[in-house]
Amino acid sequence: MWCLNKAVASFMQRQPVTSLSSTAVAETWASVSVSSWRKYRSPKLVRKENELSSCQKSLSKTEEEVDELTKQLSQSDNERKRLQAELRELRARVADLTRQLDEAKKQLEGEVLMRVDLENRCQGLKEELSFKTNIHEQQMSEMQKRKTVEISEIDGELKEKYEARMHDVLLELREQYEDQLNENRSQIESIYETKLDELSRRADLYSNDAELMNTTLRDSQNRSKELTSRLAQLESSNRALQARVSELENLLESERGSHLSELQRLREEINRLQKEMAMQLQEYQDLMDIKIALDMEIAAYRRMLESEEERLNITPGRTAAALQERISARGGTPLRGVKRKRTMFSDEETTKAEFKSTATTTGAVHIVEEDVDGKFIKLHNKGDKEYSLSGHQLIRSTENEEINPVVYKFHRSYKLAPDATATVWSSDAGETHDPPATLVMKNLKWPTDEAITTRLVNNEGETVAERESKKMMVSYSSSLERPYGSLSQRSTLEGDERCSVM
Repeated sequence: MWCLNKAVASFMQRQPVTSLSSTAVAETWASVSVSSWRKYRSPKLVRKENELSSCQKSLSKTEEEVDELTKQLSQSDNERKRLQAELRELRARVADLTRQLDEAKKQLEGEVLMRVDLENRCQGLKEELSFKTNIHEQQMSEMQKRKTVEISEIDGELKEKYEARMHDVLLELREQYEDQLNENRSQIESIYETKLDELSRRADLYSNDAELMNTTLRDSQNRSKELTSRLAQLESSNRALQARVSELENLLESERGSHLSELQRLREEINRLQKEMAMQLQEYQDLMDIKIALDMEIAAYRRMLESEEERLNITPGRTAAALQERISARGGTPLRGVKRKRTMFSDEETTKAEFKSTATTTGAVHIVEEDVDGKFIKLHNKGDKEYSLSGHQLIRSTENEEINPVVYKFHRSYKLAPDATATVWSSDAGETHDPPATLVMKNLKWPTDEAITTRLVNNEGETVAERESKKMMVSYSSSLERPYGSLSQRSTLEGDERCSVM
């Protein structure tokens, strides 16, 4: 046992603990003789075995930790490489930004120099403008002094009196009639300036110009009085016209109210008559259905009776007695019997295709008619108010997927008047575009098929009105009665046509 422990200890010293593996330990223990283990086994050996198993477990844990640390090391290496790449990119961006900063600084220096140059030029222009302004003001003051001296040489009293009266006249004309004021003022000012210049030049030569100015002033006063009277007349006529306009507006409002009430009454009467017509038409249709049914039953019973009489070779006694009486009245020899003329019934049935339409609406505008050949679509406003079709679309589609739907978009300012009708024609219909009643599409035409659907959609995508038309086979049958064996083929219509939808 001591030798075995010594061999194990020497082996453990030769192999480090971290490099041992479970396979090496297993091989080492397998090389020892099983018999010697059994022979020298003791409690101490059992304790050593337990320590060995614990060492093996710690070794496996250490290996797992080494693997985990290896993985973390590889991840850290990858992260370091990624950060180095980002660092290189950031250094390149810093270099680029540094270069851009240098360029921006150079550009800023150029702009600062330009701004200083422009400020210097602006300051020079301001100084030049100030200098010219001072010169101009000096010239204006000298000119005003010169004009003042020239005007003061004229009679001051006459000038003040003339200016005061002219100012009063101008104020009065401005308050009363502004349009003529500007014209009169320009004329008077032109006359005043002309006369003033003429007086300035001829003051020393003509001392009697005061009388002329008085005459001109009196003429101006007379003219202002005439204009005042004319203005009063125009104001009176304007007031009269305004009163007339008010009277006509009141009359128009009353006429409009009476017209609207009459229109409402007529519409109510039309609605009532339409309801009565619908009721009468329904009653007439019911009576026609009953008549057709009775005619069919009568014809069927007649055919049954005649076939039965033909089978039994029976002649009605009433017909024979009537013939006997007719022959006796003529003086002839009575016959023993007269055979009833046999007749033959024939039923004829024809079939043709027709379109059946159904219409629905949720508003005032509805689709009253559509051409199955694709020529036009007709809309009607049944409301009492004007209906705006701005942004509305008229869409016609078919069940055939190969035929694309046709869309007509109304103009944003298009409106449909109350109780008005608008027709949208195809481009090949030969009609002329004449809104609002007649609208013609450009390079478009309505599609046709056995089943068509027309919808009016508002600007929110909601269907306002819809009309569907489907092609259906309709059969017409008639019953004819004609003599049996007749060569003339003359027939008499005994029954009415009966329509049935297939």
